[in-house]
Amino acid sequence: KAVVSTQSTGAGAKESATLQPFLSVQLDLQHQNITNVRDALYHFTHKEQIYLNDVKCYRRETLESLPPVLILHLKRFIFDDAAKSCQKLLKEIDFNIDMTISDDMMSAIGTTLTAERRYHLFGVVYHHGSHATGGHYSAMVYHPYIQCWVNADDDKVTHQDDNAVLKHIPGRSAYLLFYKRVPYPA
Repeated sequence: KAVVSTQSTGAGAKESATLQPFLSVQLDLQHQNITNVRDALYHFTHKEQIYLNDVKCYRRETLESLPPVLILHLKRFIFDDAAKSCQKLLKEIDFNIDMTISDDMMSAIGTTLTAERRYHLFGVVYHHGSHATGGHYSAMVYHPYIQCWVNADDDKVTHQDDNAVLKHIPGRSAYLLFYKRVPYPA
């Protein structure tokens, strides 16, 4: 079971923690310093300052436990108050085939409980188009028996290599990343 831990502290208040199971980690991409998945995960787990009833508090989300399949949802669709509509965030976000969840993204308990934190990418869902209200989706999935990526785009199915998965293509944005936990070698 995958769990996110949210810790809150404030002046004169007791520290509180909330544990919440998750199916996917939703990563905000709006901050200008976020250029890759590692940045987005750091932003997700960093301590943020908030105010509750004019009292300065801090909140931090960390990963308490990790699932066998980690789904990262890159939040590309945002509501624009000025335009009063949903917009697509078009910035390029880099991601890797292999990823390790570092200690600083884990809770204190999660660091001791979750030894295996290495992941290998096996699927990507892309959104094609420049608007939130249009476009279409395609997917690339790694096929272990033929040892290559299979790109499914409507009725067109092709074989691809790692570079095709990671390459930035105008109009195509990674939307969902599927990672499978990889056990450490014995």
